[in-house]
Amino acid sequence: MARSTDEQFLHDWVIRKVQEKYSKLYSEVHINPGGDKNYEYNGSYPDIVVVNYGQTVQIVEVETRETINNERATKWKEMSELGVKLSLLVPKEMQKAARDICWKNGLVAKVNIGSFDVNLNI
Repeated sequence: MARSTDEQFLHDWVIRKVQEKYSKLYSEVHINPGGDKNYEYNGSYPDIVVVNYGQTVQIVEVETRETINNERATKWKEMSELGVKLSLLVPKEMQKAARDICWKNGLVAKVNIGSFDVNLNI
């Protein structure tokens, strides 16, 4: 299922913000925003690939409200079997829903779930 334009913008923005933050902690942070295929890991193109001194330590998938569903859990399962820690970043208000989907699909022990929150003070 494709994301709406607004959701895609949010998705790509979060990817870039994570790259900015993690670049201070790890030696390399590669990103695949949108449909880009900039950096491959074991035949897959995760949103974020975190590498420290030549060793991949984590892959991250950024999800939005529209992509937290059972269909997407199939992709999470495939990515959790790539041999490195998989973390999901989901909107804060969708964290329980993502956890429930992971539970129903046997992914609770294989996937870390983190959250993001965007606050606009206007």
